[in-house]
Amino acid sequence: MLIPNKSLKKHFIFVLSTIQVLMILSFTPTNLQAKEVVDKVVASVNNEIILLSELKNMDLRLKKQGAIDETLLLGESLDSLKGDKKLQLNFLIREKLVESEIKRLNLSSSDEQINAELDLMAKKNQMTLADFSKYLNSQGYKLNEYKEVLKARTERQVFFEKEIVSKLRITDEDAYSVFQAKYPNSKQSIREFKISQIFFSSKKGGSKEAFARAQAAYKRLTSGESFETLANQLDETPGSNKDGVLGSFKSGEFLPEIEKAIESLSNNNTSDIIRGPSGFHIVKMLDKTTVQDSNFLRAKEVIKASLVQQNFERQLKNWFELKKLDAKIKVYETP
Repeated sequence: MLIPNKSLKKHFIFVLSTIQVLMILSFTPTNLQAKEVVDKVVASVNNEIILLSELKNMDLRLKKQGAIDETLLLGESLDSLKGDKKLQLNFLIREKLVESEIKRLNLSSSDEQINAELDLMAKKNQMTLADFSKYLNSQGYKLNEYKEVLKARTERQVFFEKEIVSKLRITDEDAYSVFQAKYPNSKQSIREFKISQIFFSSKKGGSKEAFARAQAAYKRLTSGESFETLANQLDETPGSNKDGVLGSFKSGEFLPEIEKAIESLSNNNTSDIIRGPSGFHIVKMLDKTTVQDSNFLRAKEVIKASLVQQNFERQLKNWFELKKLDAKIKVYETP
């Protein structure tokens, strides 16, 4: 056996040590010198944090249809957010404020609810869930990613309904004010009258004799005789109906002098003698109701929906301003 001399032995130990050092270095991570920060908190809202990655992702969200809830823009446009990190951070803060309240009020949607909503959306579009998933992919969404978007929107919708919409009070009068501003000649209400009459025509013996017949009939009425009996006996209305019934008329469809005389009559009351252009009338009010303008009735619900939207936006802004005063909001890095 050959035994190396001392010099050779020292050389061997040096080579071995060098190899060991090289092996150790080869397995040392390159980031030992300085570890790069890949994410950090840029702001916090109560117990919710906003990460730098969320802020960076805003530009991508702006390109995806439905990824930004425009309700939270508060009058800002989607275009105004593009490239503006300060506005984007403000938007994220509003998202976190609502998210914080949803958790506090326990309004979170379950996975079962979201899955059921997805199934319903697929069926409405006559797709299987697999086909709907492919469609989402074409729009830049993975199925799980879209579930998160849908979950957030569903929860916010429930929250807005509970905290803001349910507290709005839009009356018919509010709607009519809008309608009247657009149609200033409209009438909020129209009286509808159902009447009967006893008519005495001036064509039979002249005006003086017609008035005398009316006076005689009126005297009999005030003595207690039935209006209907006298109408059947005395009414000179061409083609008159039984009991003198004329039917129903809306305000504006009468001769002005007759409408003026009967508008204050209560149901089943009888008028004094009314002079008309062709004779004299004694009118009995059978029924009087007030109905709204049919044009307004057709437009009312659309107007009220518009007013709800306008008031919702104003109330939502107020809600955010008040919540900002109470919330613990910290911005650690200004964009």
